[in-house]
Amino acid sequence: MLEIIKNPNIDFIKLRNYGFIFSAVIIIISLGAILTRGPNLGIDFTGGALLQIRFEKPITTKALRSSLAHIGRGRAVIQSLGSENREYIIRAPEKDPVSFSKAVKEALNKDFPDNKKEFLREETVEPKIGRELLTKTLWAIIIALLLILIYVSFRFDYRFGVAAVIALFHDALFTVGMLVIFQKEFSIVVVGALLTIIGYSINDSIVISDRIREKIRKMRKAPYNVILNTGVNETLSRTLLTSTTTLMAVIALLLFGGSVIADFAFTLLVGFIIGTYSSIFIVTNIVSVWEEKFPKKKK
Repeated sequence: MLEIIKNPNIDFIKLRNYGFIFSAVIIIISLGAILTRGPNLGIDFTGGALLQIRFEKPITTKALRSSLAHIGRGRAVIQSLGSENREYIIRAPEKDPVSFSKAVKEALNKDFPDNKKEFLREETVEPKIGRELLTKTLWAIIIALLLILIYVSFRFDYRFGVAAVIALFHDALFTVGMLVIFQKEFSIVVVGALLTIIGYSINDSIVISDRIREKIRKMRKAPYNVILNTGVNETLSRTLLTSTTTLMAVIALLLFGGSVIADFAFTLLVGFIIGTYSSIFIVTNIVSVWEEKFPKKKK
């Protein structure tokens, strides 16, 4: 396998206090942002307005978004229906759906006077739906974390399972904090990105844990911290290669994917970076401290 770092021999256990301090700082910052500013909830959670429009002539999503930007609604969700580029659904987290509909109609009539428009639907998305979605979303994340804890504990060791779940909370909390700080819209799509991050992060942790388990069998007389370091170092090139190639794809999405998936790509970018960090610096270091306080490996 291609190695980014040839025969690495980094003492990650010795650096664990720096890692814990760094994690504590970013978690405090994230919690502060979440508690003071709060997430920028999208229409999926807050409710709002929905318009379905059919145009006589084809029109692009870019042209529609540019028109909405003139009235300060450039971040509204625009969904094309069919392949003719004539029918669209526009959704926005508006507190006053009537005013929103009126403003959109005026903007479209002004910007596209020669393209006849038919407004097929004008609906209000009730906030109650948003609350139900939020509850289900939280339950989905909790259940995913519990299943991961059970699997990793059964497959490796309960200490690795607990450490992996702590790392996942660490990754998710930091990512949500960055979404709040940069005021990215928190939508169902972003929730999907958060669940993707959890899956990506646990994958790295499982690979490292599996290598450590192999080393425990082969290095029975070695100190436990040496075994942990060896496992992390031997998987380091694989971890960095996987992260680099994945980040290249995510950066391409962020740069060229357009505003519709910009928040999704941003969430993945932050999550993959912090997920890689936590797999290396959080999981094994928690297990290391645990072993020192409550030894399990026979001396």
